[in-house]
Amino acid sequence: MRLRRHAALVRIALTTAVAVVVAGLTVVAPATVAQAAAPATGRYTPITTTRVWSGGLTTTPKVVPIAGRAGIPTTATAVVVNVEVKAPTAAGYLRVTPAGRDATVATQDFAAGQTIANLVTVKLAGGGIQAKVSRGSANGYFDVAGYYADGSGATYTPLDATRVFGGKVGTTPTKVTLGGRGGVPTNATAVVVNTQVSGPTAAGYVRVTPAGQDPGVVTQLFGVGQSLSNLAIVKLSGGAAQVKLSKGSATVYLDVAGYYSASTTGSVFVPIDTTRAYGGTIGTTSQTVRLAGTAGVPGTATAVVANAEITGPTKSAYLRVTPAGADAQVATQLFTPGRSVANLVISKVTGSSVDRRVQVKASAGSAVLHLDVAGYFLDGSSGSGFGADVSWPQGSSSSRYPADQAFGVVGVNGSLPNQTNGSLAPQLAWAAGSVGGTSQPRTQLYVTAANPGRAASVWPSSNSYPAGTAVANPYGTCTANAYTAACSYMYGYARAYDDVYSRGVSSPASYRWWIDVETNFSWLGAGDASDHQTQNRADVEGMVAALRAAGVSTIGIYSTKYQYAQIVGTVASSSPLYRLPSWIAVGNDGAAAAQSACGAGGLTAGSQVRMTQFVSGGQDFDVSCV
Repeated sequence: MRLRRHAALVRIALTTAVAVVVAGLTVVAPATVAQAAAPATGRYTPITTTRVWSGGLTTTPKVVPIAGRAGIPTTATAVVVNVEVKAPTAAGYLRVTPAGRDATVATQDFAAGQTIANLVTVKLAGGGIQAKVSRGSANGYFDVAGYYADGSGATYTPLDATRVFGGKVGTTPTKVTLGGRGGVPTNATAVVVNTQVSGPTAAGYVRVTPAGQDPGVVTQLFGVGQSLSNLAIVKLSGGAAQVKLSKGSATVYLDVAGYYSASTTGSVFVPIDTTRAYGGTIGTTSQTVRLAGTAGVPGTATAVVANAEITGPTKSAYLRVTPAGADAQVATQLFTPGRSVANLVISKVTGSSVDRRVQVKASAGSAVLHLDVAGYFLDGSSGSGFGADVSWPQGSSSSRYPADQAFGVVGVNGSLPNQTNGSLAPQLAWAAGSVGGTSQPRTQLYVTAANPGRAASVWPSSNSYPAGTAVANPYGTCTANAYTAACSYMYGYARAYDDVYSRGVSSPASYRWWIDVETNFSWLGAGDASDHQTQNRADVEGMVAALRAAGVSTIGIYSTKYQYAQIVGTVASSSPLYRLPSWIAVGNDGAAAAQSACGAGGLTAGSQVRMTQFVSGGQDFDVSCV
């Protein structure tokens, strides 16, 4: 069910990042409680940092092929790249995005002539990424530190940011043992570490590399006395990394935010097209920012990867981005008045199963903060973090059902409301194997509604259904050959009664039921009756009555606001439809749009949005809104 037959509303195409969100987490069989380990997708492999490209950057996107180079396999889904911008001719910013995607986000800001670097995690599109500057031109250098791919590789475990090193560093490498410190186990293969350089005595750059290895790459560049930070994902050698400066000396701080290891219960990475999740003013009072449940990030994410851009700071200070409720004394990025700067953050998110957040603050003054999400991590306990719905078009083959879904919704009907879904039994078994992890029931049902009037093969002629069972009809008495609201009510009642008792649903009262109200099916129009919307509304109210008579306690409506209004008109507060929960469809607009629809109001003024639906790769996926 996806309102898919209305091309103007929902033309389905695999054009958004949500394809990776779901397809990238597919497993062979439906997940069960015993399959809570992280899936084999989205695992990380660190490499010795290698330069894969250097050249000129302009305002025209430059596509850089990466897959198949420097040890990056063609199957890689995303890469970790340190991007250096050197000698820009004009003040501006750099964008690094998947090839062919020019999202309006900034990866790093710079002044004319300023050389600066920033780590990025970028989804690969066609094996490549692209880069451009907003103004003028600059030289660019791309150094790859690792990649995400399906199959072998490490999972990620987020940590509360912890300082593991602080001290003077010069041009001789300083070994820093990380395994066994700050929550990092001795068997970690790589760490996520924010590297802060303070008070450098000479202009130069810092390198953070595996212990004993000194590749000719840059972690961050700085001027004399200029303090800056940059995130690094560093491969460990013997549980240690090393840090050095190219010139002079400085105080260097290393703050660990997470680690990669062979753990089967860690988290895997899902890359998305970089999406702005937050923009606003921050100050010295901590405030929380919701990231999970927005921008395409499911509410079961364990951590997010985001670029944090600071603009217009009023004082010299630093930014903190930490899990909500944890105000660790660490700096994400340092800045000076009026100068914009950015830094990648990989932050653990905390909160409810829908509303997970980070906490942000400036150490002094105020600034505008933008957070642009490039991906997120999931630990497998809720599968993909999204639900899915199936019906008769998917048939009985489990290979046609989504896998690793958090919850499943199954259509009871066949292609018409008076038909049975012939694959109901295997589809219910599929839904029962949902992973869970959200507040939604793991298995739910939906039925299709219609009001064909004179076109019906069988039309009610009394207030009895089934034969001899009287139904209380708020619209009066239905009589033979009458096409009235009373008979429309009975038609809807009969359809739902059959759905409960004749389609093969055992224990119907144990499920949440949804009524699918969409214009694809037969409904009375203005040419059929002057009170066509009243009759259509009566029809749906009759379905609700039959479900309630069968003991169903939770009933909701699936539709869009436009289609629902076209079919049933205005729903008064006295109608039993008024406060029914809503399940809103957004079509191919993606997971971010579906999450946004959670807060956009229900189908009636008194309705709460419980779920929203988006489509990816010809399959319906669902966002839990509560």
